[in-house]
Amino acid sequence: MYLTKRQEKILMGEEGPAKARALEIIVRVGESLGADKLIRIRHAHVSGISYLNIGEPGLKLLEELADTGGRAEVYTTVNPSCIDLSGESLIIDNSVADKQLRINKALEKMGFHPTYTCIPYLYRPPSINEALAWGESNAVVMANSYYGARTNREGGPLALAAALTGYTYHAGLQLIENRTASVRVRVGFEPGEGDYGLIGLWLGENIEDIPILEFPKPPSYYGLKLLFAASAATGSHGLIVVENVTPRNTYRVEAEDRVTIEKSMLEKYQYKPGRDESILGYLGCPHLHPGELYQLAGMIESYERVRSGNALLLSIPLDYYYTMTSEIAILRRRGVDTAFGTCPIVSRLRGEYDVVLTNSGKAWFYLQKLHGFKVAIASPREIVRAIMEK
Repeated sequence: MYLTKRQEKILMGEEGPAKARALEIIVRVGESLGADKLIRIRHAHVSGISYLNIGEPGLKLLEELADTGGRAEVYTTVNPSCIDLSGESLIIDNSVADKQLRINKALEKMGFHPTYTCIPYLYRPPSINEALAWGESNAVVMANSYYGARTNREGGPLALAAALTGYTYHAGLQLIENRTASVRVRVGFEPGEGDYGLIGLWLGENIEDIPILEFPKPPSYYGLKLLFAASAATGSHGLIVVENVTPRNTYRVEAEDRVTIEKSMLEKYQYKPGRDESILGYLGCPHLHPGELYQLAGMIESYERVRSGNALLLSIPLDYYYTMTSEIAILRRRGVDTAFGTCPIVSRLRGEYDVVLTNSGKAWFYLQKLHGFKVAIASPREIVRAIMEK
């Protein structure tokens, strides 16, 4: 791998031990992937910051980097933590708050923006063909597929190293030749608001190569957000080309194979809760966009309260606690549990429920795998109707 004189000096420790350690990680990963050089990035997004995921070793590493001069070289956002940062959720278990807050302190000491969300594009939408180093699989697919930026599916340590140096390796989805759609997938029905997560689940489980998706009518932004997250959870996609959505000069197409997704192919992901089953409704995986939260508040405002024995959990970026106070007040008056800067995928939950209803294919996948829940997918309107009472 070719290194510039400055990069060589960084490796030799001339800009501090934290930066040297970080660049060594990037160089080793890049060399293993055949990268010819390092490239500058504009935005890093660091995943793997939940104490429940990284434990004492991760906490120690972050504090060491912060204490030895590690500082963000580029705009850097961070993923959800394992605690509700408002301290008011009854469903998210905050028993390891002291450990998580030490992690948060180290991240903020290094100059990382305290977003604590899996939708970093909300804070800084990427530009076309802009080089990024993002962890968090759903954000990676959104960056590549909707915004036309370039990022690999980075693990937390690599994204952290890129944040501290401003560099990533020149390989993988940073190269146009690796952004080639090789199979056409036609959605054979007009998706409703509850179908996008289902399509993403099927896509991740059944299509290994980069697909180019064809819809009967333009898909919604929020629908694609759910589709990309589900596909990245069940599969290994970092890029899904969407016809008439993905910026044209950011990918190639060499697709001869064609596949059609029919609605009947998605039935296995659906489940109808019984009349006597207790339900945990969950929305916010990926975190709710302000427009989604606004729509939900309007929908829930016509109901009196959450039905006894049920619960409704929303996971939300931290800053909504301060910027969307009227919507949050509407939800809380009706018994809706709002958790800020966290989500059930990286946290522990309190309470027992027979089934979880969610609109998220990603949550469908992980809540079964991590928490052992029975999970079904439904639209937000169906979830609210099943859980709330007039």
